[in-house]
Amino acid sequence: MRFPSHKTKIIATIGPACRNKAIMKKMIEAGMSVARLNFSHGSLEEHAKTIELIRKTSEKLDKRVAILGDLPGVKIRVGNLKENSVILKKGERVILTTREIEGDENTIPVEFKDFPKLVSIGDIIYLSDGYIALKVENVRENDVECLVINGGVLFSHKGINIPKANLPIEAITKRDLEIIEFGIEHGIDAIGISFVGSVYDVLKVKRFIEKKKSKMFVISKIERPDAVRNFDEILNASDGIMVARGDLGVEMPIESLPILQKQLIKKANMAAKPVITATQMLVSMTQDRLPTRAEVTDVANAILDGTDGVMLSEETAVGKYPVEAVEMMGKIAKVTEEYRESLGYSRIRSWIEALPKKSTIKEAITRSIIDALCTVETKYILTPTKTGLTARLISRFKPKQWILAFSTDPWVCNTLMFSYGVYPFCMEEEFNENDMISLIKSLGLVDSDDIVLLTEGKPIGKTVGTNAMKIFQIP
Repeated sequence: MRFPSHKTKIIATIGPACRNKAIMKKMIEAGMSVARLNFSHGSLEEHAKTIELIRKTSEKLDKRVAILGDLPGVKIRVGNLKENSVILKKGERVILTTREIEGDENTIPVEFKDFPKLVSIGDIIYLSDGYIALKVENVRENDVECLVINGGVLFSHKGINIPKANLPIEAITKRDLEIIEFGIEHGIDAIGISFVGSVYDVLKVKRFIEKKKSKMFVISKIERPDAVRNFDEILNASDGIMVARGDLGVEMPIESLPILQKQLIKKANMAAKPVITATQMLVSMTQDRLPTRAEVTDVANAILDGTDGVMLSEETAVGKYPVEAVEMMGKIAKVTEEYRESLGYSRIRSWIEALPKKSTIKEAITRSIIDALCTVETKYILTPTKTGLTARLISRFKPKQWILAFSTDPWVCNTLMFSYGVYPFCMEEEFNENDMISLIKSLGLVDSDDIVLLTEGKPIGKTVGTNAMKIFQIP
């Protein structure tokens, strides 16, 4: 058995460019950890077929792949365009309309009937993650007349941002709840909540999932100023975080985005919540076989910031080189991780010092684990887990050793695919220390006399869960 060459998890969006057996197989082999389904596009029937394709392909390859469903939320989008795209040129005028038409370079349909009520003369409207900018010159009942300030290619169903506008509807729509129910029925592992504004949006989704007597990892997408202001509460209620830089970079001053990314990632790490960095990471690979130098640096810096996963959107969904994009992510991650590991544990020790002094028993154990790793050369960290929490508590420190997590719950194993450096093993029945050792020996992962660290849960008094660790040589 061989581990991936990198510990950073790669999330790849599935779309027309990779929705077939051959490409899916190559993407999984190239290191895709999580397959993302964007429910803003495609029918539920198409997504059902995609889920089946992912599950069958990963099972055949004996490689675990989690599935993340991304909710559409309340994003305002462009409607259908002739030949799927138009070119908007700087200095020209264009009409955004709520009339049901097929758009062209002169008139762009908008899929939100109250759109004209949200804008005023002089407002700036951004399209396609801010690449295209329009200035409002006139507003009528169904039409908004605009001047193109920054032009570019606009595709059907791309997003529209109006930074000054407050949408008069809830973040979680009826359609979102229908998609969550679909996800539960089809065994999706995680759901991404778009345009979270407050902790109540997260709790609404969680309560709906609980009402359906189901389990689903809830990942909050941070892409609005409200989400940044309420981040601590949102983080506490969520199972994971996605720093969605596309809309965030439009809704907030773009120059503040790099520092904000670092701050959000660090907070998520401290809370032991998996964090994904998303949007435009290797976007030039949509058309080109190689990324730009700036994109490579961006991916590396996100990994150095402490992100658990890096995400590909249009690069794999509609791009010309979906497999190459995943491969490139893996190559960047491998080199960056090697550099970070060469620095030793000084960074980790500073993080431990920054943690709250009062903590749970599991927190104390994970700190002790890091101290032990600093002094004893161990090959693996073995972590039996019922919920995945212990593995995530260790993962946040980004140790150089793989964290081998053992669980009888397939869903827990799948959710651990979001955490840096965690490799889950799904056990068919209750297991003990000897079972774990026998398994990794049979897979050729260890030799006699290799040193491993094992976390344990010993029933002492009222203590439940992980409360001990030990270091030993493989017999």
